[in-house]
Amino acid sequence: MHHPQLLMKRRTLDAIEKPRIPRGFILRTYQEGDDPRWADIIARAFQTECSASVFRREMADHQGFQPERVFFLLHEGQPVGTATAWFKPELGPRSGYVHMVAVVPEHTGKGLGKVLTTAVLRFFREQGLQSAFLHTDDERLAAISTYLELGFEPVIEDEHIRRRWVEVFRGLSKPDLSHRYCREE
Repeated sequence: MHHPQLLMKRRTLDAIEKPRIPRGFILRTYQEGDDPRWADIIARAFQTECSASVFRREMADHQGFQPERVFFLLHEGQPVGTATAWFKPELGPRSGYVHMVAVVPEHTGKGLGKVLTTAVLRFFREQGLQSAFLHTDDERLAAISTYLELGFEPVIEDEHIRRRWVEVFRGLSKPDLSHRYCREE
C-alpha cells in the first residue's frame, strides 16, 4: 500500500547556522547544462528512472523556477547532491518548501543532506520567509533524523498519520519523540 508522503514543518527560520561544507565539497547553485546532472543524482539517490526532461518538466519549465533556488554539492567537480528552495502557494505566502533533497549513495552518511537543507533554509530566510515545509517518506529514517535535527516537526493531520509517525520514531529508536509529537488530543 502506497502512503502519501509525511509532511514536516519548521515553524521559524531564525537561528539557521551557515552550512558546514565538508572538506573537498563545493556548494553552488544551478548552472546552464545541469539538467542531466540533477537527473543523475535523483535517479541514483531514489533508485528510479529520471532524465533531463524530467528536470525541465518538473522544475525549469515551472513559472517559479529560478537558478539560484536549485543547490548542488560537488565533489571533485561532479555534482553528488541537490536540493531546491521551492514554493507551494497552498502552504502560505510566508512559507518555503524544501524540495527534492537527494545525495548519491556513495556520498550518503557524510551530512550532505544537512548541508543542502540548511542552504535552502538560509535562502528562505534571506527571502524574508518565516517557515518551511517538506515532504518525506516513512522509510527515509536518516533523512527524517536530519530534518528533526534541523528543527522540523511532524505535521499530524489525523490518526493514520499519527500512527505512521509513532512507527517512524520507533524505527529511529526515539520513542520519546512519540510522546512529544504524537500524543492523542
